[in-house]
Amino acid sequence: MSKMSKIKVGIIGVGNCAKSLVEGIQYYKSNPEDKVGLMYPDIGGYTIEEIEFVVGFDVDRRKVNKPLVEALRAAPNCAMNHVDEILENGSNTSGCIKKGAMVYSGPELDGVAPHMLDYPEEVSFRTGAEAAKSFDDIVKIVKEAEVDVPVNYAPVGSEKLSKFYIDVALKAGVHFVNCIPTVISTKETKRIEQKFIDAGLTIVGSDMRSAWGASRMSEVLQGAMIDSGLMVTQHIQMNMAAGSTQGQENIRTGRTANTDFLNMAKVERLHNKHISKENVLKGQNIVRDEPMAGATLYAGPSLTVQQKPGGQYVASDQKIANFDIVAYGFAGARYELTARLAVQDSPNSGGVVVCAIRFCKVAAEMGIVGYLRGPSAWTQKTPPVQLKTDEAKYECDMLANRQYTDLTEEQRKENNPKAVRLTYTYQAEETDYA
Repeated sequence: MSKMSKIKVGIIGVGNCAKSLVEGIQYYKSNPEDKVGLMYPDIGGYTIEEIEFVVGFDVDRRKVNKPLVEALRAAPNCAMNHVDEILENGSNTSGCIKKGAMVYSGPELDGVAPHMLDYPEEVSFRTGAEAAKSFDDIVKIVKEAEVDVPVNYAPVGSEKLSKFYIDVALKAGVHFVNCIPTVISTKETKRIEQKFIDAGLTIVGSDMRSAWGASRMSEVLQGAMIDSGLMVTQHIQMNMAAGSTQGQENIRTGRTANTDFLNMAKVERLHNKHISKENVLKGQNIVRDEPMAGATLYAGPSLTVQQKPGGQYVASDQKIANFDIVAYGFAGARYELTARLAVQDSPNSGGVVVCAIRFCKVAAEMGIVGYLRGPSAWTQKTPPVQLKTDEAKYECDMLANRQYTDLTEEQRKENNPKAVRLTYTYQAEETDYA
């Protein structure tokens, strides 16, 4: 295939995940022989070489009105450094940021939880930047930057803010990757999907799952047990931020959670996050038509660990997930599985978002519109359709090779798709637990 054009990306929320995504792409451009960590080196002819970051939106005064190349390492970002220095794109550099790309002041709305301003500034947000750009101004900025795909990295609980930027995308005529748990219920997802269909656009969502994180591990373990004939009666997944960011182990102090976990320290931010994480567990039963009556299926979004006051505040990007699974098998035999997974949280997200961006572009070139069901099931916790792991991977493999499947065929624009007639897995607006 001939050399492809750039995929121009906008970032909503210039935090840790954005930092890891940008630095990771620069790392691979500098080390083309290293494919470790890239699920799809090539998607429909697009490699990471074609991804370019052209604009950012944030509310933190340490990032707004700064070049994107500087804002990505501004406090309170604490994700590991993948490269010595973040570079802008140029003929003699491996950078993936457009020269002169800036971070603009977006609306705050519900994007900053009040309790975040009570934490030390080294580890939390600091608002008070210039007045936010208006909706029309942001649409204009997105258009002038020629954005193809904005990525929503706003904090968990940013319901109004997410809808604001979804409307920006629709008005500007750009695709969308929704990495946070908004637009979760089937009713809301159908409503949003029809808007993207009408606009001839693609969307991936919702609530990013890491390349190999707690959700992937829960899905694979539970799915494999059910496929082996077992009945899973208990699956409890608990998450916490603790330990050191990779490369900072030499700092002799305790650790405070990163902004993602600090933001989730208050339950009022967690309603949709609870639903989304439970959807991963329940989804593996749903797609196999296995009953869940009487089962204990619980995924806790976060246990936020903080340092005691005083000393040097250091945030941690390490996430630890603990799993406790009970199942019954042959002639009533009992199985118990406990596991612990520790990961660098933000790079783990970069491993899937680098794919979601390219899937949006390729699907659009194939005339596919609306939610990308395969990529959403592969990269998100609450996609419009829950799939088995191998089925989601198959859909992504086919799209990466620019081939249609039964799911994508019905979403071709020429077939005049309607959201109400497309395939959905029903998902409610409430959690099973208070």
